[in-house]
Amino acid sequence: MAQDAGDAVLPASRITAERHLSLIRKIIPEDAAVRVGETRPQPRYPERSVHLLSFTMVGLILPFSRFFHEVLDFYEIHALHLAPNAMMTLAIFAHLCKMFVGVRPTMRLFQSFLVPQLLQGAVGGGCYFQPRPGVAGQYIDSDLRKKWEDWKKDWFYTALPDRPRLRLPTGPPERSAAWLAVSELGEEYDAVRDRLKGLGS
Repeated sequence: MAQDAGDAVLPASRITAERHLSLIRKIIPEDAAVRVGETRPQPRYPERSVHLLSFTMVGLILPFSRFFHEVLDFYEIHALHLAPNAMMTLAIFAHLCKMFVGVRPTMRLFQSFLVPQLLQGAVGGGCYFQPRPGVAGQYIDSDLRKKWEDWKKDWFYTALPDRPRLRLPTGPPERSAAWLAVSELGEEYDAVRDRLKGLGS
């Protein structure tokens, strides 16, 4: 019997009763419909998409930013390919750009400092980000959580835009040439680089 796509990505959810949703409802906007998970995530279901508690905890809350969609499209990955610390890395970068540097987070800037890596064979959570070689001292150090216990079991449904990269992936992320590509930052980014260096020291 063929394995269902949902089984390959996520195990049965532990968020299966209304009482399990209390924390989620405190974080997610009131107008976001939230429903309990089940034994097997539905790959596609009208007005119902899989979301993870760990992603919510690190800041991935509806509506998703333009930058988040740019990252998924550029690296040709699904949201569920990302590990919780990858989501945290994206959230830190976006917050850093907007609140401390005063610029909009962009792929060009992101890929100058960070590069995706693969966890071999993993479908859900098979991709994370690490500093690009040679950027020591140019970007902030992040102390991320060492381990997320059973994070794949804490999923629920919410309404997400019907975009391909927000659906359940059917296989692990695949490395492409875009993963290692880097855009040179011109002189217009000098002030941004200086500000980031100042924050990292």
